[in-house]
Amino acid sequence: MALGVFVVAMVQPCATALAQPARGGADAVAFGRAFDELVALARREYWDPEHLDWEAWAETYRAQAVAAPDRAGFDAVMGRMVRALADDHSSWLGLPGEHDVDEVAPGNEVGPPRLGVQFTFVARRGLVVERVFPGTPADAAGLRRGDVIVAVDGTPLAERRGLVDASGLLAEAMAAGPVQLLVERRRSRFEVDVEGATVRFADVAAVPYGTMLDPFTGYLAVPTFNAPGVGVAAHRALADLRDRGAVALVLDLRGNAGGRLVEAGLLLGAFVAGPWVEAVARGELAWRGTTERVGNDLVSLLVRPGEEVLGAARTTRPVTWREPLVVLVDAGTVSAGEVVALALQDHGRATVVGVSTSGNVEAVQGFSLMDGSRVLLAVADMRGAHGLVYADGVVPDVEARSDRADLARGLDLPLVEARRVLGGLPFTPDRRFRRRGAARAASA
Repeated sequence: MALGVFVVAMVQPCATALAQPARGGADAVAFGRAFDELVALARREYWDPEHLDWEAWAETYRAQAVAAPDRAGFDAVMGRMVRALADDHSSWLGLPGEHDVDEVAPGNEVGPPRLGVQFTFVARRGLVVERVFPGTPADAAGLRRGDVIVAVDGTPLAERRGLVDASGLLAEAMAAGPVQLLVERRRSRFEVDVEGATVRFADVAAVPYGTMLDPFTGYLAVPTFNAPGVGVAAHRALADLRDRGAVALVLDLRGNAGGRLVEAGLLLGAFVAGPWVEAVARGELAWRGTTERVGNDLVSLLVRPGEEVLGAARTTRPVTWREPLVVLVDAGTVSAGEVVALALQDHGRATVVGVSTSGNVEAVQGFSLMDGSRVLLAVADMRGAHGLVYADGVVPDVEARSDRADLARGLDLPLVEARRVLGGLPFTPDRRFRRRGAARAASA
């Protein structure tokens, strides 16, 4: 769960430092200096000073690091060393590489035509849709999670030899032009004609996805917070769902692996106001996450004691959602994904459906060493604004799990439970709801 983009160099390089160590015997000296810097940095910045015997940790890897034959060998040792912190967040990044930035400019993408789904294969059934990416041919065709593609241009998929075989057949057909898919949804079958398009999955995978489950229930999937603009996009999707008639909401955080806390806070601002998380480092409050209204805008802030702003995100068209809310989590919900679910629980704002999560909620921060090497370290642990221990993970209010066999039958059990819970929650209809109800009664 990163605090933000890797931009802060806490260990300033000296004027004579080089990005690459000198060749020959000087390598050991350069490697030794970088090693000692990392050890000092971890001792000073790691959120729990009692996490390890720091001296023993350093001595385990020192000789290997200094004697590394080259930079690749040194990075391998340092990577093992940082992984030994065993917090699932700290990471050795090494020197900036030549390919840190995607060299393909938007609009110049090339690639085979795609459908725009994530799927799995179930024998004797076909390709089971696990996720539909927004703005793709699958989205335009109305495909949903739980749909089963049982035939492509009349060729059945049930007896294919596995995922590679079945998806390969689909890819070949789409490369040749428009395809006709036979889709099974629960107990019904229908055909859709789809023409593939280039899909940049690195872009669409981060986009929140909203749809209506029924005339009154909205569904919003937020797969990650690890991209700028996620919070703004989530508010835009919420506004669209409200315009389409949603008076209850399922917020799907299954598989959300976390990311930027300011983006997570911006989403939370639709449901709660004020402080929602506290970061604790070395027994003291390091900073607090909060949301506040500034004029008509909603601002998500990470604020140190003394009101120093550590990070911020803003949306100019915020949604305030006070209607019933259910949150879905699974074992893949970690880091900032867990924090959002926990904050909503801590505020008594949502019912959580799913399975218990791991409590992997440390915040990380990027640091640069004097030779240019970069490292991410866990610098704070999380707790709720009302004292909830986030490190215990999410304990769902309603336990429900699903597997791909269930999904192939069109049964997403956590989603079924979420809708059942929403059906039993009271709410206050607004004017639009009453007008829709009156129209239905008049036409019945």
